[in-house]
Amino acid sequence: DFRTSRHEQRRGFREASAGVVVALVSLVSYLVASSIMWVPTSKNHLENSEAKVLSKVRMEFEGQFVELENGESVRTLVFSPGKPGIPLVLVHGFGAAVGTWVKNYDSLAADRTVYALDQIGFGRSSRPTFSTEADEAEDQLVEGLEQWRKAMGVESFILLGHSLGGYVSAGYSLRYPQHVRHLILADPWGFPDKPKGADDEWPIRLRIIRAVANRFNLLSALRAAGPAGPGLFQRARADLQETFSDYFPDSTIMDYMYHCNVQEASGEIAMKSLMEGFGWATNPMLSRVSQLDKRIRMSFIYGEYSWMGPSAGLQLRRTFGTSRVTVDIVPNASHHVFAEAGVFNSLVNHYCRVVDPSTRRSVLRTTL
Repeated sequence: DFRTSRHEQRRGFREASAGVVVALVSLVSYLVASSIMWVPTSKNHLENSEAKVLSKVRMEFEGQFVELENGESVRTLVFSPGKPGIPLVLVHGFGAAVGTWVKNYDSLAADRTVYALDQIGFGRSSRPTFSTEADEAEDQLVEGLEQWRKAMGVESFILLGHSLGGYVSAGYSLRYPQHVRHLILADPWGFPDKPKGADDEWPIRLRIIRAVANRFNLLSALRAAGPAGPGLFQRARADLQETFSDYFPDSTIMDYMYHCNVQEASGEIAMKSLMEGFGWATNPMLSRVSQLDKRIRMSFIYGEYSWMGPSAGLQLRRTFGTSRVTVDIVPNASHHVFAEAGVFNSLVNHYCRVVDPSTRRSVLRTTL
């Protein structure tokens, strides 16, 4: 009938529109690939923007590139080297790098050595070719962390991962539990199972965006924007600017993040490989961490207003009890929970002091 016909017309129009979007992105991506000068970035731009961000850190630190067995190199910062106590290793999330921990270094490295690294495929580390298979891509990220550990000669440590870094840190702890004294997961990505019918709940506009995103690397559009990219990024991620505004009232953090994300595509390919659909993990961690060595305690930190939500941490706490799993909520924090540095740093220092009694002190906690 007429209504059915109109419905079919609308559906056809939407499908055609999605096809046009895909075609346009394909064309622009081709043009970008054929002319690297289209993207206003370089390794020097990234190096300089990193230095500007890290100039806010008060304590001295060592910056280096750690050579791995496979020939790749990992950008690494070392704070308070040689300090007694169990060291802390920081693993950033998707699209981030060592500079995003700028609000945390001075506090976290007061009592112990802190290592921060750009995961392979991100920041200033090597950008290898990642597998398009989820298992293999995860293996590359986990083994990259283990090769880094060997090269640094760090035998055991407290491991803190944010977002994608939380997923990688959990995978590492499952494979190499003998090196992990405590696992801290800050708003970790990839833990819950994908709910049935989750894709059907998306509005048509977001389905089109998802369809395009599934066809291309996650940051292709940012590169495709060319000279307009920096301004586009600042408008699209105004939340990031606001999150770091107390440290950087200007565009410093946005410039850094832009240059991190428009270098040669690598880590984003790994992320795409790890995902099922858009945003869910092909191999969720929630059921897998039940096999984690019982000696390793897990501490989850979530932002009060994060899109992640604390369901995975709460489920694990119910399963294993508070002796093995703790869940804390940082008030007024978003997904970038570490940027609410006062509470976040206090929580992390508390977890570290529980493992390392020689540095125990009282600390404010905000527990769910």
